[in-house]
Amino acid sequence: MAKWRWHRSGWGWGLAVLVLVFSLAALPLHRRLLAAALFLRFEGGKAAPTWLARYGEHAVEITELRLPSGTHALLYSPRRLKRAPGMVLAHGIHEQGIRDKRMLGLARALASTGLFVLTPELSDLSHYRVTHAGAETIAEAAQVLAKRLGEERVGVFGISFGGGLALRAACEAKLRSAIGFVVALGAHHDALRVSRFFLGKPALGPQQERASVTPHPYGATVLFQSLFGEKHRGKLLQSEHARLETALQSHAAELRLASPAGCSQAPRVPLYLIHGVGDGIVPFTESLWNARQFGAATEVDVLISPAIAHAEYAPPDLWERLELINFMARVLP
Repeated sequence: MAKWRWHRSGWGWGLAVLVLVFSLAALPLHRRLLAAALFLRFEGGKAAPTWLARYGEHAVEITELRLPSGTHALLYSPRRLKRAPGMVLAHGIHEQGIRDKRMLGLARALASTGLFVLTPELSDLSHYRVTHAGAETIAEAAQVLAKRLGEERVGVFGISFGGGLALRAACEAKLRSAIGFVVALGAHHDALRVSRFFLGKPALGPQQERASVTPHPYGATVLFQSLFGEKHRGKLLQSEHARLETALQSHAAELRLASPAGCSQAPRVPLYLIHGVGDGIVPFTESLWNARQFGAATEVDVLISPAIAHAEYAPPDLWERLELINFMARVLP
């Protein structure tokens, strides 16, 4: 069954702390503190208590390696830990791929909690293309990391279109063997529907929930680079709309193959879906579609939060932070 929560605004500090105290019984305190420290280290905040920012912290080593397919990857290893859980971290559409500073910061922060984190280069996403090859690379990385750690399965954390491809990998019998759970941040459900959102089509959820957001101009950049190999700036002209719609229709089958919407089976592992209310690249309604499709077959936990823009977030207020901490505490080992 899918369970999802909207962020609730208007709660006072006292009530937020009270909620945290009374909810401690649901999860070990250690995991909540570890999640809190993770966010503080990722933010680099100096105002937080030093003991909390450094709670459970491990020094991290980074090693470059190649997957059997030849794909370049970075392995983040917590020092002095011979055995620890593993997680594959899949990036979204960005030309710098695993070298993007946000990816580097998140991978290091995750590894500092005591995880071995492997970030594979998703070549197509680095070239603004959403294809099934990304799901295959994510699955390969999971298999490599699991074997390296002597584990049967590892987790996968996918960002943006990397999140949708992670869900796609978890759906397929040939790919999912080493995937133990999926965290999807700002993930797509249907790449064709998201592409049409870039063209101005309203973003609607399975129960007609509406994402009242304006498409980010980056969406047009992605479409032109993906479909035509061309750079684009400024607003889309009417003639460009027609050209893009025609090209999208010709790529519909390819985009469906790279989307969770095209899965013939549901993942058999827990899914953690997190999305920003104001996401103007992949609207939050995509996570609602993922929850709708997979919630009857497996455990799906969804958080829709105003603290997240797309694949990043600004330091949230107290209540938003507590919800993010609670969410990540369920993910961390």
